[in-house]
This record gives sequence, structure tokens and C-alpha cells, in this order.
Amino acid sequence: MKSLFLPVVFSLLFAQPLLSQEMATIETFGGAWDTSWGEVWVTPTQDGYEGTYTEDNGFFGLEFDGHVFAGFWLEDKSDQPCDVPFEGSYHWGRLELSNSDTYPGIEMYWGYCGEGRIDKVWKFYDRLPDGL
Repeated sequence: MKSLFLPVVFSLLFAQPLLSQEMATIETFGGAWDTSWGEVWVTPTQDGYEGTYTEDNGFFGLEFDGHVFAGFWLEDKSDQPCDVPFEGSYHWGRLELSNSDTYPGIEMYWGYCGEGRIDKVWKFYDRLPDGL
């Protein structure tokens, strides 16, 4: 009879290290985050997510469009004001939520105003305590 002790010890010694937090996904996006635009609070809605962030008193809304979570951001000011206001602000643009292959697994792609490329990256680094 072969002993299982040696293979078990071997697999434990050479296993991949565990992350301090589980990999976040789009399905676990809600809560508080530290991001490249400061602290963000994300709330699930019936059709997607909405959130606020500290940079320029920002707000965003996302809905699932059958393919991706897509929506908008708006702020009190931005580097590129739009010609047409949206929700009362000239500082807004489009967003798409995406899983990333790096921890924590969440990125948003964004652009200015209603047209043009959505090619800038908003990185979500770590989850924060939900008390923010």
C-alpha cells in the first residue's frame, strides 16, 4: 500500500500562494474600492451598478446591455468638457466594465463625452472596508 503522506506534503509545499482576498469579478463588484481615481463606493442595482468616487465628486451608472456592463460617468469638472451636457454636467463620458487578468480583476474603460474611443483604463486595486 502506498502512503499518501509524501504526495500531500509535496503538493502543499509547492502549491501556488493564496491571495489575501479572493479574485474579484464583475459578479462581486459591489462594495468599497481603492482605485486610480481614489475611493469608490459601488452599489448593485436591478440592472447593473452605480457608484460614487472622490475624484471631482464623480458618479457612474452601468447596465448590462446583453454583452457587457456599459454606462456613463459624470463629474463636476474634467480635463475635457463636452459640448453637450448629460444629466446637467458638461463633464461626462462613457464606461465599460471588464474583468482583468490581474488582481483584483476589475478594470473600467472610459472615454470623454458621447463619442470617440473608450480607451482609458480605470484600475480597481483593492477592496476597502465597506464603511469607507
